[in-house]
Amino acid sequence: MKQSDFKIITVFIAVLCTSKGFSQTVSISKNAIAADTTAMLDISSTEKGLLIPRMTAQQKNVIANPANGLLIFQTDGEPGFYYYNGSAWFLLVNNAAADRQKTLIYTIQGF
Repeated sequence: MKQSDFKIITVFIAVLCTSKGFSQTVSISKNAIAADTTAMLDISSTEKGLLIPRMTAQQKNVIANPANGLLIFQTDGEPGFYYYNGSAWFLLVNNAAADRQKTLIYTIQGF
């Protein structure tokens, strides 16, 4: 076996062995809690929250090919959380009693 063949095989084996490392989940927490195996990203805190990207309606509307399920917080116009359903942006409910027509809400009383 030539030395160059040995190097190629070694690199190939190294890539195979490390590829599993790229499929791991990520945990963000103060106490190094392991991520739930069913989550790609697991954020744990009893003191802080998650801050979703904030932008104006114009900035939201110029996102090229938004991913289905993309979530943003719109800061102007009708502010609130918007998600992209694959064909349009929808405002998540700000006031459940007044905004029932905007999105589907499940409560302990049903839909």
